[in-house]
Amino acid sequence: MFQKYLYLFIFFSIINSCAQDKNEFTFYSSEKKIIPRISIPLNADAQTTQAAGEFVKNFKLLTQETLIVERSNGLNKNYSYILLSVNPTQKDSYCIYNKDKNIIIQGSSNENLAFAIQEFFKKFTSLSFTEKINQSLQDEIQNEVMIPNELSLCSTPDFEYREPYFSPNFDADFRTWNKTNYLELEWGLWGHNLPKLIKGSQLPETIFAEVDKERNEEQFCFTSEHFFEFVNKKIRDIHENDTALKKFMILPNDNEMVCTCSTCKAVGNTTKDASPAVFTFMNKLAKNYPKLLFFTAAYNSVREVPKFKASDNLGVFYSTINIQKGIPIERSKNFQKFESDVKKWRNYVKNLFIWDYVVNFDNYFDIYPSLMLTQDNLKLYKKLGVNGVFMHGSEYNYSTFQDLKATIIANLLWDTSIHLDTEIKKYFTSKYPPKLAEILTNYYLFTESSFYTSKKELSIYSGINKSVNKYLDPKVFYSFYKEFDTHTQNNKYDKDFLKLATAFTFLKLEIMRDAGFSEYGFATLDGNDEIIVKNEIGTLLDKLLIYSKSADIKTYNEVKYTLEEYINSWRQTIFRYHKRKHYFYKKSFKVLSNMDEDYRNFKVLNDGTFGLKDYNTNWHLSSTDNLILEIEKSSISKAKRITFSFLQDKKHKIYYPSFIELVDMNNKLLKKISVPANEDVLNTKEISIDLPTEYDKLPLPEYFKIVIKRAEISGKNALACDEIIFN
Repeated sequence: MFQKYLYLFIFFSIINSCAQDKNEFTFYSSEKKIIPRISIPLNADAQTTQAAGEFVKNFKLLTQETLIVERSNGLNKNYSYILLSVNPTQKDSYCIYNKDKNIIIQGSSNENLAFAIQEFFKKFTSLSFTEKINQSLQDEIQNEVMIPNELSLCSTPDFEYREPYFSPNFDADFRTWNKTNYLELEWGLWGHNLPKLIKGSQLPETIFAEVDKERNEEQFCFTSEHFFEFVNKKIRDIHENDTALKKFMILPNDNEMVCTCSTCKAVGNTTKDASPAVFTFMNKLAKNYPKLLFFTAAYNSVREVPKFKASDNLGVFYSTINIQKGIPIERSKNFQKFESDVKKWRNYVKNLFIWDYVVNFDNYFDIYPSLMLTQDNLKLYKKLGVNGVFMHGSEYNYSTFQDLKATIIANLLWDTSIHLDTEIKKYFTSKYPPKLAEILTNYYLFTESSFYTSKKELSIYSGINKSVNKYLDPKVFYSFYKEFDTHTQNNKYDKDFLKLATAFTFLKLEIMRDAGFSEYGFATLDGNDEIIVKNEIGTLLDKLLIYSKSADIKTYNEVKYTLEEYINSWRQTIFRYHKRKHYFYKKSFKVLSNMDEDYRNFKVLNDGTFGLKDYNTNWHLSSTDNLILEIEKSSISKAKRITFSFLQDKKHKIYYPSFIELVDMNNKLLKKISVPANEDVLNTKEISIDLPTEYDKLPLPEYFKIVIKRAEISGKNALACDEIIFN
């Protein structure tokens, strides 16, 4: 019986082998001495010649074989060939197909030919980008390359402009391998950079907007002839200096001010919409430079489609900054407005690009696993006729899994229908040892699924508590971190591993900071109401310091808060907290003052968590009223003082309080402490006030109020209060 099955197995193996042989042919074999040559046209330009050199370079790394390049319009019938050429008339961006035993690779441009060559190696060989960059194979050299007998692969991207704005995309090899754009090479003017263009120039004040009948240098007048002539000349100079710079962004300054001078009003400006003047300005530029592209953004003061026609070489960026909440747009409350806005702009201009966001800018170490969401959104953008996408990542700074995200997003921008799980697994497998790759793949896919299926919002500016509620399950993360940590010794010189180790250690500390005295928190509260900081915290802080220095990572968010300051703040806080009494922990109290809409969770004031210098984690903000609390004396009867923590962040209009009062329920003053004005731009401060005792003239009543008075300064200002400790 066994022999019967053995024969059957051999038979089907032979049949399968024959089928494979029938469907494929040997393109290269070191054993059989089958070695192709490369053919480029006799009149091939330098870029096509360079493309042939790139093929030779990749092939040699893969096989150790140096291919011969022939410059000819004919082929030697004794050899098989890779024919490389540019065909501007072809419909698709590139095509790869076979004719007998020859492979033809054609691009509609030199750039697309370069893309096609990399695609050949991705599709038909084992070469990975990691190996290409390191010029070193992970496994043995490839001794054979098999190609389908009926090969016909043509491809055109889903979006004409494709940029994942992460630092990996700044590398030319990455861009060619992943078929992406790079703003530095294409845009002569980018973002809100008109002020830089005029810096140091002597221009009349009429170039600035007239707001409330006064000139305001914080915004421009886009019907000013002086302004137009100046910008027009600068654009000519920029393009003549580098003819590759063919795109220019004409953005009003980043505010909602609109010029309402007589000429701006005459073209259609209103007090809330600068679109008519901006498009009038761009139409004039478009007429002067018909081969260049000019863009603005549907953002802030550019709101409505103008009533006059836009030139064909104008475009609009539509920003998702206000709707990117960690939920696919089609499933969000913003969908109808988004769809309506995109359609109206798409009908107005020939070039509609989306400016999208794919990281948490308050915490670059937040995993923010939004690739499944991004795929949904990109499919929507494609359906709505969008022809370019700029995915705003962490720019020059490191963010968790940035290489993975840049790679997968690049692939999605070319083809929105790719199979994400397969591509994610392929990425980790090509970059890390098998066991580590498996751990990273499994955990990352888990976070992607958790993030995608959760209906909770997570904006691109969020504290760790929002991430935990959305997808970052502490139990699962701690288990993953423990397993990941076992690979440290074997990867202690791998910079990419150390970057991940930095990010994961930071995340664990953030989760523990937010969890307070709970199971996953940084401390416990013993039976004597005493805070006991866990020993693990010191170890994690040491690791974070070592990993970040080894990985050369200094900051962790958009505003460049430093890890050194983060670690020092942690050490100072746990030094103060360890063995401090906390009689007020999770005791009931009332808030008598008006609370801000986004800060109604007043339990953060005594939940055992603490804030650092990021205002959106563990701080209670009050911007509309003072902070007034009602406390019951019996709940804190053992306490002798109250210790408060406050944040001052002048950039975000957050200031230390002016004074703190203890009053009875009839507002009779019991105690008061004034807080002198402080010049700190960004810092935290602890302030303590002794409780009245039975020996004081006015002892503490059974119910009393704490009044924390906001800073006495003009204009908008907020108070940020953290843990209130009765000790």
